[in-house]
Amino acid sequence: MELLLAISPIAIVIIGVVGLKKPATIVSVISLIYTIFLGMLYFHMENSVIIAQTTNGMIEGAKMVFMIWSAFLVLNLLINTGAMDKIKEIIADLTVDRRKQFIIIAFCFGGFLEGVAGAGTPAAIAAPFLVALGIPPLSAVVGSLVFNGIAASLGAAGLTTIGGFAAFVSTNPPIVDVMEISRYTSFIHFFGSLIAPILVLVILWGRKAIDKGIVKFALVTGFAYGGCMVLVATFVGAEFPTICAGLGSLVVSILYIKLFCKNEVVPEEHRYVPDPTKPRSTMPAYKALSAYGILLVALPTVRFFAPDWFIGLGFAVWIGITITCVCLVSAVILKDIPAMPKHMKEAFLSVFGALIAMAALVALSNLMKSGGLLSIIAKALADVLGPVYPAVAVIIGSLGSFVAGTTTGSNILFAPMHYEACNILGFNVPVVFAAQNAGGALGNMICTNNVVAVCATVGFRGQEGEIMRKVFKPICVLWVVYCALALLYAYVLFPLK
Repeated sequence: MELLLAISPIAIVIIGVVGLKKPATIVSVISLIYTIFLGMLYFHMENSVIIAQTTNGMIEGAKMVFMIWSAFLVLNLLINTGAMDKIKEIIADLTVDRRKQFIIIAFCFGGFLEGVAGAGTPAAIAAPFLVALGIPPLSAVVGSLVFNGIAASLGAAGLTTIGGFAAFVSTNPPIVDVMEISRYTSFIHFFGSLIAPILVLVILWGRKAIDKGIVKFALVTGFAYGGCMVLVATFVGAEFPTICAGLGSLVVSILYIKLFCKNEVVPEEHRYVPDPTKPRSTMPAYKALSAYGILLVALPTVRFFAPDWFIGLGFAVWIGITITCVCLVSAVILKDIPAMPKHMKEAFLSVFGALIAMAALVALSNLMKSGGLLSIIAKALADVLGPVYPAVAVIIGSLGSFVAGTTTGSNILFAPMHYEACNILGFNVPVVFAAQNAGGALGNMICTNNVVAVCATVGFRGQEGEIMRKVFKPICVLWVVYCALALLYAYVLFPLK
């Protein structure tokens, strides 16, 4: 009975959004109210705890919406000044193949953004970028979510891993070596990097989207992404793998196109065709790319060199402030400062609906963590499936991210349980931690918070259920692969010595 009640808030969200196709704005509020009463009447949560966790959750949700608003602000600026038209021309001059454009922006550029900032930055920036290039909103959202599931474990400048397992890696001496967690996590994600680009193309456009040329490009890009991640995670640490994977794969993909795709033949249905009625933009490339170019420098600079009090405001806040400041600088470059109040208002109206859903969902996750509901679910899984516990750790990690909204939160929540289970069952702790870490990143793909946020950035509100159904196919494939790898590493390649 206790287990069924613990699962029930998640069931309400899934049934309401995915099954009944109701907007997350409505379902999230209903689930939050239900969970408040459940916490009071059955799990005996104190009123002060319920009020505090609900309030904190709503504040954190509002912070996330602030970051989304700042991304909308950049998009509005680029569209209204004509900079986006110039960016389209620049990308089309590189390749007219929409599939390659998609992989470069959502996978490579998105991976870099996750590496330096985290907190859903790839969805907030890359997804509307894709839509502005003519990619359908559904495809932009699904691709951004799936690719973020490869990047998030070692994203946010290492915070996901270092902060998520802080109780075990920050002691003196450390209980678990963070380098081992980082390394084994990259070993799992390497295979995800290889298959994710092709998997996304098949999910979005069917098997007909796959031909010899795009397979080669996808494999080369995926190998570069995964290879960079493994090398940096193994020899440097957890801070830089995703940053280097994003930049490394971006460089490799562009070089590959320049060297091997000079006379590429692109199927008509995947060819980017500029509007023949529009003359080519006369805007200098540096002006058009100023916002994204400055972001490439500003985000890592702020992340590594800003004062602690500024970073202490929270990821969503410092990222939102940074993006807004970059937007204002770009507005000066693009000579559009007088129109900024209008852009700000339009951006606010675009994200207002997401504000309610995000606030309710984060509050819901706080209550489930504080009330012990997530621990009940995870322990039940572990008790029943002990011999395949490393594979179960992948699913538990995804469960934690689905509810908590972040891989970091999932790691913090379940790391102690995994440590105890490994000591009882005899598994290598860093390997199981890596399985939890990688699974947590996959959970970001279907996390309702992230789905609501990315839908808001592309004006796709109220379609969260459709997105989650679309994303569920690739996550199932990756679950199978990651669970198999976790068992292989735990029993064969890296068993407890």
